[in-house]
Amino acid sequence: MKAMILAAGSGTRLLPLTSLRPKPLFPIHNIPLLELTINQLKEVGVKDIVINTHHLNQKINTYFQKNMPSEVNITLRYEPHLLGTAGAIKNVEDFWDEQPFIVINGDIIHTIDLNAAYQNHIKSENLATLILHHYPRYNQVEIGQEGTIIGIREKRVKETSSATYRTAFTGIHIISPQLLREIPPKLYLDIISLYLNLIARGMKVCGYKVEKHYWLDIGIPEDYHCIHRDIYQKKIGVRNDFNFPSFKAESSSIDDSTILDGYVCVGRNTAIGKNCIIRNSIIWDEVKIEDNLTIEECIIGDAVKVKQSLRNRVVVS
Repeated sequence: MKAMILAAGSGTRLLPLTSLRPKPLFPIHNIPLLELTINQLKEVGVKDIVINTHHLNQKINTYFQKNMPSEVNITLRYEPHLLGTAGAIKNVEDFWDEQPFIVINGDIIHTIDLNAAYQNHIKSENLATLILHHYPRYNQVEIGQEGTIIGIREKRVKETSSATYRTAFTGIHIISPQLLREIPPKLYLDIISLYLNLIARGMKVCGYKVEKHYWLDIGIPEDYHCIHRDIYQKKIGVRNDFNFPSFKAESSSIDDSTILDGYVCVGRNTAIGKNCIIRNSIIWDEVKIEDNLTIEECIIGDAVKVKQSLRNRVVVS
């Protein structure tokens, strides 16, 4: 089985943090999100993964030079110009074989049963299967009679006299290789626009509804806080637990007089001084926090030297 992780986006809503790292390399409890995604794909039998890159692509290259996973083959494909999801899938056409493959956004964390979704796709003989769920913030997929997709993002391509409801796309697709014939080469193409065109033509682009799982799109700083708060409150693990390490990297140091309150994550080679209060904050690598400071509701990027108390801030050097 093969899969693609979409990792080329610029992540502008997470600036200035994405000036330091691409979103897939954001640490989640000191594990890069990309590593979590790769491990999940390995668990369902994926042996080959292609990752498209663009923004800060060299950071991802460097990460794999130091952290190449075992039991799975990683291929990186750089896009000098962004191609959109459909264009990116077409751009790696030589990577695919004759079997359906998984495509997943590189900025989500979830506990969805990918194997069940994959088997459903094979059984239904869909051209593409979108994994859907109820998530009011993103409920933009309109579902009609018998669960068919009739519209996405306020654009309806099928008419129905029956009642409809809205649900959300998780950013995970199962795709049959026949879809590649429908994508023009070397052009930017949004996958949703392609799906709407195919649905209008009567082709089998369908949804697979999931529930009782954890899912979060890390799109804005509040979402990044949310995942760490959920780990702290043990909300993640509705279906299965991630093997998160300690909140504190082994190479970091925290003075015994400092108080940690709520969800706190401390990255590698970070030093926190005396008599500090760190509350509900995420601190990346190589950070130095001086004595007698309060850091509350903050995200502090790599290599920042903190010399004053901070509250509700995103800080990069």
